[in-house]
Amino acid sequence: MKIVNIVATVKLTAPFDLHHIQNSIEGTKRNPKVHWLQLRLPPDNTYIAFYKSGKFLVTAKSMEKLQKNIDIVLKLLKNAGIDVRNAKTDIHNLVINHPVELKSTIENLMPALDPKKASYEPEQFPALNYKDLGVSFLLFSTGNCIVTGAKSETQAFDAIQNFQDLLNRCN
Repeated sequence: MKIVNIVATVKLTAPFDLHHIQNSIEGTKRNPKVHWLQLRLPPDNTYIAFYKSGKFLVTAKSMEKLQKNIDIVLKLLKNAGIDVRNAKTDIHNLVINHPVELKSTIENLMPALDPKKASYEPEQFPALNYKDLGVSFLLFSTGNCIVTGAKSETQAFDAIQNFQDLLNRCN
């Protein structure tokens, strides 16, 4: 199971003064069409978004990098004079890449799958789309599977195991 992307929010105890953040943290940008500030963290151009509610969105490619990115942003906020105590992190989406074993073609699997949960239109997109267990799966004919929507590694792992079991029963 390889994490490809993580999207999380960190909530602080008080709302943000976005004008103050923009003036205090170098590199923040405000798009006039949106109501938040954007920041890109070097060296890998990690996306951060600051919201008036006192939350910031942060992305990463691993759990370790997520924590490092959060620590960097909290330090930037602290240096800007903003109280960063009691920060609470919520993961909203994990994107996982994980191979599954296919004993049949996707075309042969489709009749055995619940049509309310599965769709496959290879003329439009070359993967089976399956939604269940609180996540979405994109299953390619190679057996490569992309899982989105999990909120924890445990949820993603359990969903992948259940999806593999389902595929094994359908073969």
